[in-house]
Amino acid sequence: MFGYIKATNLLFVSLVTGLLLALLVYRQRKKGLSGAPQAATRRPRFSLLYIARLVGFTLLVFLLIGGSLLVYIDYNEIRGEVAPTPSRAVPPDDLAFPIESVTFESENGIRLAGWYTPPRNGAVIILLHGYGSNRLSALVYAKSLVQAGYGALLYDERASGESGGARRSFGWEDAPDVGAAIAYLRSRPELASARLGIGGCSIGAQIALQGAARYPELGAVWADGTAVIRYKDNPAPTSWALAIAYLSNWIIDPLLSARLGVPAPPAMIEIIGKIAPRPIYLVGGGNPHPYFGSEAPRMQRFAQYAGDNAQVWIIPEATHCDGPSQRPQEYTQRLVEFFNQALLR
Repeated sequence: MFGYIKATNLLFVSLVTGLLLALLVYRQRKKGLSGAPQAATRRPRFSLLYIARLVGFTLLVFLLIGGSLLVYIDYNEIRGEVAPTPSRAVPPDDLAFPIESVTFESENGIRLAGWYTPPRNGAVIILLHGYGSNRLSALVYAKSLVQAGYGALLYDERASGESGGARRSFGWEDAPDVGAAIAYLRSRPELASARLGIGGCSIGAQIALQGAARYPELGAVWADGTAVIRYKDNPAPTSWALAIAYLSNWIIDPLLSARLGVPAPPAMIEIIGKIAPRPIYLVGGGNPHPYFGSEAPRMQRFAQYAGDNAQVWIIPEATHCDGPSQRPQEYTQRLVEFFNQALLR
């Protein structure tokens, strides 16, 4: 969460620090005035003046300390979160369908590793995992879809799992890799005219939506727990914690741009409308986080900018991408029915 919880705690400490420093200055100044001959007669006027100064000094210290802490925390979060997260993707022994290990290259030559299962109904779904994970976490979607006759291509995002790449980017540089996945599928003679869809979780959902906005070949998008691209994707804050998170995202955008050496991409709310009229299914967790609430406002905001082609499902007991474990039967039913209606009719 970009260190938001840590940031909120440290900002609270900075506010208390500012208040204590202001009180100390006030007491010292008051002690100095107590020896003056006219202190007694001037005390009411100076009391009001020093209260105003007390508040102002507290806010100044809060802004200086809190702002510096927030920039420092965000910078360190970025430095750690853009580092590669290599891991082995070993299929489970009880996997009920065959998979083929495949590789393909991104447009800038990064080797991407994945698994492919052929379709029985003429449609293939590209599936993307969450940040720092690998394609193993997308198997939960593949199992339901393959059982229903779909083919699936699961690949490790750049600098994740068994894929190459020197850095991750919170999805900023990943959208063209969706195009590489499409090109790979089209290179297989049996898939030259196959219908294609895409789905993902968290950053994977964000990349899936970016990919659909770029590539009209993708006929439908399933997006669970979609992450933001830019600070402006977040709904207006309704609590102090969300306000700090919003400010933190605003700081992160230029820091991440400088770290990657690339301009910031368009926000999700600026591109999601390009997917219409192709259908979008936005899934979110309704179980509120203690600091930041539920995912419902963010999913509803994305749907508002997407248009009538988007529908939203908020799972009350889910938090983030755990709908398949909270409501396994209903999740499978909705997932399969969505792609059936979008791609097979």
